[in-house]
Amino acid sequence: MLETLVSWTALMLGAIGVAFAWCALVPRGGTIDRVSMWYLGFGLPGSELSTLLATFGVVFGAAWLALGMASHPVGQVALVLHALAIAGLLWALARSRGTFQVIDLALRTAYGPDYEQQIAPARRALLARKFEPAMWWKPVSYRHPEVDWRRDIPYVDGAHRQQHLDVMVARSPAPGPRPVLLNIHGGGWTIGNKGTQAMPLQMHMAARGWLVVDADYRLSPGVRMPDHIVDVKRAIAWTRAHAAEYGGDPRYIVITGGSAGGHLVALAALTANQPQWQPGFEQADTRVQGVVPFYGKYDLVGEHRPDAHFADYMATKVMPGPREAHAALWQAMHPTSHLGAPGVADAGEAADAPPFLVLHGTHDVLIPLAEARWFVGQLRARYPGEVVYAELPYAHHGWDVPHSPRADLTVEALQRYLELQYARWCTRHGVTPTPAAAPPAAPVLALPKAA
Repeated sequence: MLETLVSWTALMLGAIGVAFAWCALVPRGGTIDRVSMWYLGFGLPGSELSTLLATFGVVFGAAWLALGMASHPVGQVALVLHALAIAGLLWALARSRGTFQVIDLALRTAYGPDYEQQIAPARRALLARKFEPAMWWKPVSYRHPEVDWRRDIPYVDGAHRQQHLDVMVARSPAPGPRPVLLNIHGGGWTIGNKGTQAMPLQMHMAARGWLVVDADYRLSPGVRMPDHIVDVKRAIAWTRAHAAEYGGDPRYIVITGGSAGGHLVALAALTANQPQWQPGFEQADTRVQGVVPFYGKYDLVGEHRPDAHFADYMATKVMPGPREAHAALWQAMHPTSHLGAPGVADAGEAADAPPFLVLHGTHDVLIPLAEARWFVGQLRARYPGEVVYAELPYAHHGWDVPHSPRADLTVEALQRYLELQYARWCTRHGVTPTPAAAPPAAPVLALPKAA
């Protein structure tokens, strides 16, 4: 009896392991619906937690063998499933190894093969490896020994519980103001909170000479659009007003975010200083100096491809009502509505427009890759500023959340991009980059060149 119970338990766990591996390896087009959320629930862990899950698979497989499951027909099937799951998870792990090269190639194409030489010499010592295999078994352990993480700071008077932010900054002092990175989390505008998304990036950048701010915003259905973007702009205004108190440079703020956060950071950058989205703080400067959206949702009105399910989701959960009743607001929350006509930008507009780096995974199950390509095409045709785009092979929605090989390699590439843009901005504005000292014995980043 016990042998039968253990065999069926092993079979169930083996089947779950195969589901993790299958969803990680096999792409599926979708939208923000229940089926896609279930697929992502297996695909993202299978892809980004593959080291941990494969380890569990080996341990459980060894335990089943030790318990004599190989002599039981159900146990034999279970062992085969465990073997398939482990092989699939290891293959998913191996497929992440080219992440750095993909982003690096996009940067070399945009800025030249020697773009690293444009990084401020005084800051090159800050370039450091993020590749930390030990953390792959602790994927959501985010605290960093070199970073002071100050939490739950309100960014408005009388703040709602979701109108708070965290500040992350290196414990070692810097000889000047640090550039600033502001993160906005995702979650379909209805769930999520600071301290969960892009934390490997945030902690690494905080340890390597940046002031990092991670902001919440009020969520639906408790509030409706445009309250989300108003809160993001309030967070930008707070960061500009208070960055210096934490050692940051309020003149230089890069904003990043994923999924719904990707939509909000793109929208914030394209609507900077528009007073109708800054009620009560119309005079605040909400411009940013760079934009890095991850796997963002950019098409709110079906301009690229109509999506009845998504339109219903937005109408019932995020917007005040259906598009027919609130057409102007729907259009205003659609980022490309704020782009100019093709080919009409002048040199002044280009100089003031913050550069975009758009990242999207080829295996995104919630937001189709084609939508990211459409958005980038719109930017390149109608936006006066720089636009760089990279598609991460085999990456799922949310790949930047846990410590994983893909997340680590993304961080290493993004540190180079952020330092490059900071150096370019300093050159344009006659500012001397802060030569923040690297922590003692920190290894200098030395990665294989792209082929």
